[in-house]
Amino acid sequence: MPMVAITRLRPAEAIDVDCSVVAALFCAHGPLKAEDMLMDHVADLTDRIGFLDDSVQNLGLGPTLVRASAELQDLALLASGIGLTSLATALQASSDAARADNRTALPALWDRVKRIGDQSLVLLWDIPQLRM
Repeated sequence: MPMVAITRLRPAEAIDVDCSVVAALFCAHGPLKAEDMLMDHVADLTDRIGFLDDSVQNLGLGPTLVRASAELQDLALLASGIGLTSLATALQASSDAARADNRTALPALWDRVKRIGDQSLVLLWDIPQLRM
């Protein structure tokens, strides 16, 4: 009997970090202040995405989705402000789905936010100029 190779497939996402935004922060504020700002924003994103996880997973409450949509919109702007383009796009799509009460799309979009969020933060930390 022939052996069959079974492979676990994992979604792969193209992650975009806009280094020109990061460079502009460094030019405007200097290296130490810019790095502190980036780290504060990253910590804020991480904390708020973690906090929202329960709200987004609990799709039974309409008012919760409205609040989640506004929070996701704020997070999209925060991510965009530090150059995390892919994460900002995923957060905006999740916000749109929550606002539209699209309970089919929202879980998949939210999983995408978490995947892209993890990968975006790793890419941001790998920028050579940062001393994180």
